[in-house]
Amino acid sequence: MIGVLVASKAEFKVLLEIYNIQDEYLENYPFGEYYRTKFHNKDVVFYRSGSRKVNASASTQYMIDKFNLEKIIVLGTCSSSSDYLSYQDIFIPEGIIDYDFIIRDLNDNIKEDYIINLDLPKISLPFKTGFMGSSDRALVTWKDLTYLASQNIYASDMESAAVLKVCSLNNVECLVIKGVTDKPIKGENGYDEQLDVYKYNLSIVMKILIEDYLTEVI
Repeated sequence: MIGVLVASKAEFKVLLEIYNIQDEYLENYPFGEYYRTKFHNKDVVFYRSGSRKVNASASTQYMIDKFNLEKIIVLGTCSSSSDYLSYQDIFIPEGIIDYDFIIRDLNDNIKEDYIINLDLPKISLPFKTGFMGSSDRALVTWKDLTYLASQNIYASDMESAAVLKVCSLNNVECLVIKGVTDKPIKGENGYDEQLDVYKYNLSIVMKILIEDYLTEVI
């Protein structure tokens, strides 16, 4: 069976609407809901993990144990930290860095062993690639954007590094595919503006991921 992780309630809601999945078809588990189905002749479980790394890692281990998953696809949104990525770009990282534990006041360099490398899928649809970071807080400050940009980290989310570590420990294949919804904006009202941009792009990005890309990478 293949697992498709969608982290947030807002992202999962879009998936349910696109596939017209009613609440009565959902099953509950400690971290949210999941839905089992046949997708292109494959057994698939779509599950909502909840945001941040503890929820993502714990829910992933739960699903691996329950369904003996052979592959997990992390599907959702990310924030850009580089002019290389524009809103609504599809980003499939070649490596992911958990940058929360780096004590920047002492040494802010990204070492090679901090990076979790990924194999890129062979698909016909266009995408951009590079390094992505994971943190337990959303990328909303200009300071964090500047730091990531200085390390050639093009985007950030709150789940992928944790999911990858759990998959690696369980010898489960993992693919991360993200759509860019927002980036930090300078100014007094920067966060509010960023949130508005995120809300505008959320359903557009999820629709592209679900209707186009998921079919190729499943």
